[in-house]
Amino acid sequence: MAKLAVFLLLLAGSLHAQSSGDELSVSVRQGELRSAPGFLSSIDARLEYGDAVRVISRVNDWLRVTVDHTGEEGWIHTSSVARPRDMNLTGPGARTTQTTTREIALAGRGFNQQVEQEYQEQMQLDFSVVDRVEENLLALPELADFLSEIGAELLEGGL
Repeated sequence: MAKLAVFLLLLAGSLHAQSSGDELSVSVRQGELRSAPGFLSSIDARLEYGDAVRVISRVNDWLRVTVDHTGEEGWIHTSSVARPRDMNLTGPGARTTQTTTREIALAGRGFNQQVEQEYQEQMQLDFSVVDRVEENLLALPELADFLSEIGAELLEGGL
């Protein structure tokens, strides 16, 4: 039961929804700043790993941001950014105090649709099961409600 409680706490912490004014950093090798919230929107700029952005607003999984060093505004997907403290590869508890640029770039690479397709073709993998699971994912508010209910039951000793 203790493991379940720890898991739920970690999961709840990962549900932190970025909001207006939050300072984030690009967490993939190259983030795409788009003209509108959608993968088919034109790319206005490419951001590098670690570039700082400030959230203006949010629409589903898309954030309207301002790029700190250029002042550009545009849309970036939430999977391409993280809080700077979550990207610390050399802080307390890290296994090493020296991280190469190459290691950071490799760690920051996103697993986007193009990378998935190339990997699937090269490794001859079938992601159909993953696709079916993704179709059944809950929206964040529903997931938060579920975790709240489970947390309440855990506190009451119901699980």
